[in-house]
Amino acid sequence: MKKQLLSILKSDLARSSSIILIATISSNLILFLANLYISKEIGPESFGVFKTVLYFFSFFSLVVDLGINFTLTKYIAEFGSKKKGQIGYMIKWFLKIKFFSYLSLAVLFLIFREEIAVLFLKNASLSYLIIPGILLTVFTIFTSFEVIMLGFQRFKFFAMSQFLNLTTSAILGILMLPFGIFYTILGWSFGPLIGNVFNIKFFFNKKIIRKTKEFDVKSIFLKFSIPMLLTNIIVGLTTLTVPLLSLFFSALSVGYFSFAFIFYFAMLLIPNSMSAVLFPKVSELNGLKRHFDAKNLLKKAFTLYSFIVLIGIIFVILFSRQFITFISEEYLPSLLMFKVLVILGLFFGYNIIYTNYLKGLGKIKKFALLILVQNILLLAISFTLLSVF
Repeated sequence: MKKQLLSILKSDLARSSSIILIATISSNLILFLANLYISKEIGPESFGVFKTVLYFFSFFSLVVDLGINFTLTKYIAEFGSKKKGQIGYMIKWFLKIKFFSYLSLAVLFLIFREEIAVLFLKNASLSYLIIPGILLTVFTIFTSFEVIMLGFQRFKFFAMSQFLNLTTSAILGILMLPFGIFYTILGWSFGPLIGNVFNIKFFFNKKIIRKTKEFDVKSIFLKFSIPMLLTNIIVGLTTLTVPLLSLFFSALSVGYFSFAFIFYFAMLLIPNSMSAVLFPKVSELNGLKRHFDAKNLLKKAFTLYSFIVLIGIIFVILFSRQFITFISEEYLPSLLMFKVLVILGLFFGYNIIYTNYLKGLGKIKKFALLILVQNILLLAISFTLLSVF
């Protein structure tokens, strides 16, 4: 077992994952501390409002993308080995679609901002918070450049983008906090833009979208992007958990849940980081018809992740109460939520890794089904936790 573990740790998967993992963990640590600081400053009830707005517009960031981000990563990686001449044309085609999609949704939200505030925040006077929320959604269009780098398997570029994106959001959010929640959300929204500045520079310096060989991109959009849009909605149910719970429970209860929910997302950092490497590599191997190598890569990912799950469960069982007391005693009432969500996140990590493997193979229906089951379980368990709170 020791020899097998050392072999896995020396593999390309482990090395590439570690780059992304370091950037992701460090930036999410900053993001966590920012959330913790904000939660202490504004209290559980206002924190519930703050997170409801963030999660609501983060969900629609997935919807308005129309499945294009996944498509860019998959087909850039797949074309990279045999169809380099078509990449620039494909990217240009998709960026145009995304621009009109984001613009349309922004206008729609602007028109119905008061209705959104009444439904999810239970207060029409909070409709002004919808404005920075719209900007948060619109600025996610810049993540297109992030996934383009991932498609080219420039993992250092991708890792730096992830770091700057999350870190900038956290820092600007805190700096704007003294001026109110409106400005906190406003500062938070600039992360995707600032995080992709160097990607945008690289993109244009390399003249990636120069006109190349035209081909039928529309068929890819209809056969892969649109199914991925439906998949994005299913995946986004995780992000929509807090807004959905806000329909049934008080902002105070949602605030306590949101605090515990931070740790659920933290548990998904490692499997998501591994998947960021696994997905394009599996896509490339699939394009080369090397299916055995792709399956072997999945086995290595599972073995590596199992050691992490074991350590995580031991920590939750032994040190949860002490950990929350040390971090923020005010949120100790969320102890049960913390334990359940952390353990749930650890086990769901296996599903994250496997579904990204399926996505790399283009098995979208099976991918979507497994993610749907995962998120239905999350919603059901979350609703039950708040019901007994």
